[in-house]
Amino acid sequence: MRKDHDLLGDIMIPDEVYYGAQTQRALELCNPSREKLCNYPELIFSLAAIKKACALAHKELKVLAPDQADAIAKAAEEMMAGKFPDREFPVDIINGGGGVSVHMNINEVLAVRANEILSGRKTGNAIHSNTHVNMGQSTNDVLPSAMKLALYLDLKEVIEQVEVLRASFEAKAQEFAQVVKVSRTCIQDAVPITLGQFYGASASFLARQKKELEALLPECLRIPLGGTAVGTGLNAFYGSAQKIMPKLSEIFGAEITQEDNLFDGLQFGDLYVKASAALTATATGVSKMGRDLRLMSSGPRSGLQEITIAPVQNGSSIMPGKVNPALPELMNVVCYQICGNNTSVVMAVEGGELELNVWEPVIIVNLLGSCKLLSNTLGIFAHQCVETIQANQATCLRDAEASLASAAVVSAVVGYQKGTMVAELAAQEDLSIKEAAVRLGALTAEQAETLLDPMMLTDPDRSGKLLLDLALVQHRGG
Repeated sequence: MRKDHDLLGDIMIPDEVYYGAQTQRALELCNPSREKLCNYPELIFSLAAIKKACALAHKELKVLAPDQADAIAKAAEEMMAGKFPDREFPVDIINGGGGVSVHMNINEVLAVRANEILSGRKTGNAIHSNTHVNMGQSTNDVLPSAMKLALYLDLKEVIEQVEVLRASFEAKAQEFAQVVKVSRTCIQDAVPITLGQFYGASASFLARQKKELEALLPECLRIPLGGTAVGTGLNAFYGSAQKIMPKLSEIFGAEITQEDNLFDGLQFGDLYVKASAALTATATGVSKMGRDLRLMSSGPRSGLQEITIAPVQNGSSIMPGKVNPALPELMNVVCYQICGNNTSVVMAVEGGELELNVWEPVIIVNLLGSCKLLSNTLGIFAHQCVETIQANQATCLRDAEASLASAAVVSAVVGYQKGTMVAELAAQEDLSIKEAAVRLGALTAEQAETLLDPMMLTDPDRSGKLLLDLALVQHRGG
């Protein structure tokens, strides 16, 4: 054990760890959840990047000795590279006090490691967690800056996976372009549609969500670093921001700038609300896709069975041979969790008070959690489910031809009342709409064969032209 000291006095720290007194006090105070800092590598990376950039900027300003700055920067590089074990970041993200324990966990690990780099020992006064590592900074500007940068990293991963899923649905839309099926509205038979058109809608939705998510990235790169405690920049050295931002930009490979109004940057979290809303919108759409796959593949003997998807795991502990749509259902579960996360983010952002929002722990856990849920599941859903979809073409065609809703086409030619009579006869006599239309004389056999071809009905140009021609004939005949 080694002795460390903070505002509250001396405290003993295990020899093998790098963290210090404030981290140890947080551990001894309360650990309410399983949400430890070590579970958020993107946040650790962003915090370490800020510390490196600040140390090097202060070195250039000559307010931090070169050897001290270089040691802090080297320790930060090691942290960014993931060289510290999880045990070094044990603090619970869910904490009171505006996230100070999270921030100080980083500061202390960097300070002790920097001391070790300089002297070969963890103990020493050459580098202090507050005096040197936290020079010109505050939890109040560092943590929201790191949150934005972590969100930037996570959103990029989500965007990549959204594109993977979009491409999978686009491929299926092309593959099934000539597979006709019955559509359903209110879960009742409706008019024909192709399976390609159906899955093309999913690809279109995902392309739109990708653009919505991409639009958030520039805002993630405008950070309030330099505002320190309340936005006034107290204790920040003149010119430091102009040196810090280019260094951060180099690390992230994108231009990072200081927010125009630092007071705004510390008080308001509308970016988090927008990001959470975009993630929720994406999740709800993908959940709908999953639900549709469950319905369309239901069976195998008593369901819709329009499609089949590859089995991925056993479906029952009691029923041999049962296979469940585990991946579609996973997307439903992910969506429900993200919807709950969104509510927490909105409440935490709204709860900001006066000069600062201190509910950032809630935002971190729920917003970054939503990102990880999507980035960790969308690719699996694409590769192991969507890409395995096989169309049961005979079933699809049979149901499309049997749908009574095709009577809508008859009504467009001979009127709604006549169309209703055709539909009623088809239902009563178990006929197809084609057969009923001919029997009632609403259409000739040739007209019915052409007009009520399910595939033709999925083409708005072909069906629209034919309807126009037939309507003109009916009008002239009348």
